[in-house]
Amino acid sequence: MANLKRLTRRVEEMEDWIEESGDSDTMANYNFLIDNVRQTGEALRNEQQNTAAFKNMVFGWMKDREHGDDWNEYVKEQEDAIQNQQKEAKVGEETIEEKSIEEEEGE
Repeated sequence: MANLKRLTRRVEEMEDWIEESGDSDTMANYNFLIDNVRQTGEALRNEQQNTAAFKNMVFGWMKDREHGDDWNEYVKEQEDAIQNQQKEAKVGEETIEEKSIEEEEGE
């Protein structure tokens, strides 16, 4: 109930302001911005629906042609490659740290 009262008060304040200042450029700007936000939201929803539909089509196609195992193998290869890169990077960092420690001890 308190929210409704607050909202009603705000609308009344806006209506009073419009009566005092007229239908100025500010209100036109507000309307423009609100319309753009709505249009952007609708466009985003449409793109999300299109993406989901495309994803379903692709995975349906893969299932019909029994490419599921090929896909799983590909994903596994990619995950392994990423893990190997991370391991190599970690080993490289350790080597750099060891060299810097040796250089500090040598001084």
